[in-house]
Amino acid sequence: MEPTRGEISRDAVDLVYWIWPGGDPPVLLLHGIGNYGRYWDLFADAIAGRLRLAAPDARGHGESGRPDDGYAPEDFVGDALAVLDAAGIARAILVGHSMGGLHSIHLAAGHPERVQALAIVDASPEPMPAGSERARRLLTERPARFADRAGARAYLERTSAGYSDAVYRNRLEFAFRDENGGLVWRSDPDALERIMSARSPHADRWAALREIRCPTLVVRGTRSNVLADDVARRMVAELNDGTLLELDAGHNVALERPRELAEAAVALAERAPS
Repeated sequence: MEPTRGEISRDAVDLVYWIWPGGDPPVLLLHGIGNYGRYWDLFADAIAGRLRLAAPDARGHGESGRPDDGYAPEDFVGDALAVLDAAGIARAILVGHSMGGLHSIHLAAGHPERVQALAIVDASPEPMPAGSERARRLLTERPARFADRAGARAYLERTSAGYSDAVYRNRLEFAFRDENGGLVWRSDPDALERIMSARSPHADRWAALREIRCPTLVVRGTRSNVLADDVARRMVAELNDGTLLELDAGHNVALERPRELAEAAVALAERAPS
């Protein structure tokens, strides 16, 4: 099912978001650094209209604006609230992956009236060094331009091997834009640098996690290089109402196990307080 495209402006930053129609309760999906709202396409296909979904392109990513500054967690939280307002969503199930997972922690802690339940997908208050270094390398040392789609796909398959053809086709369609006959990244390199330098301290992330009161599902890929097993279990222990789900996946759980993640989201929605 193809989503509809929406656009709003917040503090002079244009924000693009995508809506998949479906039932209640609505779900807000927050993607990770370097990605885009349509990252959730495979997940949306697995939801199959059972829930209404909204997924923004985060500032500096996708089709959203690229301000010179304003890349702290609170800026992304403000954007998420603005998208909820624009979509007419008073309260939502919140599903955040990686960077989006960390932002979802701050959103659920700071604005509990807007969040019915939360799924933190392979996001860690204390990321593993291997995953952090890989993300830094892929985001800051990537080629700026590809001559054609074949070259871009070869790069994706070389640096992120083992995904399905559907994932690579999604990446080619939404991670890049055409420019003068070639392909360039939609995510802005300056924005990525600013996001990485503006991350909240580990202690602040743990403190925000402890403030969350809604049902919260911590999802970990068992082959993740970001969320360690012991950290995931500590997250669940420190949450007011936490549950752990481990799936056979790497960091990008929604790309490797979209059906299992979708079923977990539906189950979370069913037990969320109205």
